[in-house]
Amino acid sequence: MTLYVRTRGEGPSVLWIHGYTMDGSVWEALWRLLPGWRHVGVDLPGHGRSRPLCPGTSLPALAAELAELARAERAALVVAESIGSMIALQLAIDHPDDVRGLIVGSPTIAGAPSEPGTAERYRTLAGLARMGVDGERLADVWMAAPPDIFRGTEAHPELRARLRAIVAGHSWRELRDGAMAGLSGHVHTADDLRGIAARTLVLIGEQDMPTFRAASVRLRDTVPRCRVLTVPDAGHLCMIERPAAVAPAIAAHLSAAVPEVTAEVVPEVQHAGS
Repeated sequence: MTLYVRTRGEGPSVLWIHGYTMDGSVWEALWRLLPGWRHVGVDLPGHGRSRPLCPGTSLPALAAELAELARAERAALVVAESIGSMIALQLAIDHPDDVRGLIVGSPTIAGAPSEPGTAERYRTLAGLARMGVDGERLADVWMAAPPDIFRGTEAHPELRARLRAIVAGHSWRELRDGAMAGLSGHVHTADDLRGIAARTLVLIGEQDMPTFRAASVRLRDTVPRCRVLTVPDAGHLCMIERPAAVAPAIAAHLSAAVPEVTAEVVPEVQHAGS
């Protein structure tokens, strides 16, 4: 396995899956607000310090790799955001014994219609990447609105600057060699979603895009043990935009999902401004 992992803290292990063009470091602020857990932040293939995403890799194949990692790290709790949530849903669908608790922010359902303008943005980025345009320029193109993926970060300049630095270092190899197509071709059916056994929490920003708000409703109505929480004053990246606002709900959900046979003292949640 050649996935880079960073860990923080002690307690029951939680696997964290980031969004597209980011890496596991985006969770650091939220982890500081969640003591009492062992946080396992993976860099997805093609991101951060992990190996590239191989052309032809399917969403189930990637989920299987993360299931192997989750078992190795004893992480039966999973938190994910944006495109990471699509991978987390697949993980819960295909490997129900490995996921006891699931939290997805800004949920992405495989095969669902994309937000208007997203496909065009990917095509633009792929063309620029093949032309050899530098990462700084690609980061500015990717983070521009619409689509409003990063619009919510405009209210948090320091966060936006940190994210831009991460995005500027992204290789974009998966767009140049077509590896991204293997993931985007999968479809989550209603039967797939109904088969998710994990206790599930969906976090959705109050100002998130219509496609993702619709996805949160679909998950609420389809996944058996699922509830939705709207995060005030948050956009698409609601968990990293407003860590203090979501930390109590995350802590409570994770605690409730820890099986009684391995339950530990419920961790205290620090309250601080986002």
